[in-house]
Amino acid sequence: YYTSIPGSCNFETQDQEWTTVCGLTQDTSDDFDWNISNNAVTGQTHPHTDHTPGKGQRFLYVNSSTQKEGNRARITTTKFFPPSLGVCRVRFWFWMFPSRQTGVLKVYTVEEHGMDILMWSSSRNEENKW
Repeated sequence: YYTSIPGSCNFETQDQEWTTVCGLTQDTSDDFDWNISNNAVTGQTHPHTDHTPGKGQRFLYVNSSTQKEGNRARITTTKFFPPSLGVCRVRFWFWMFPSRQTGVLKVYTVEEHGMDILMWSSSRNEENKW
């Protein structure tokens, strides 16, 4: 259901086409980029499949094990979401294996004057699953 509604993305694209297909863009001023894979190269602590039901295999990931503290990887939407009164929802699944290299996953909205507003963050996933 969630992969067929407008605005959804399951990352089942070739190479870097996910940016166009999913309406996302890499931030050119960040320190490293998000990538797409079906088996992220993050040592032995990685998901072996994605969360998409059915035949989905690909997911978006960052490998934080080679990064310095304070480095960031950022993607942004290329389309504006219309204003709403409590009915707009962002739904996503994430997998973060707790280790000393794990960073913080943050979701921001940008208000009309360009100010980032932190909506949600997580520094770990309590379980080794999506």
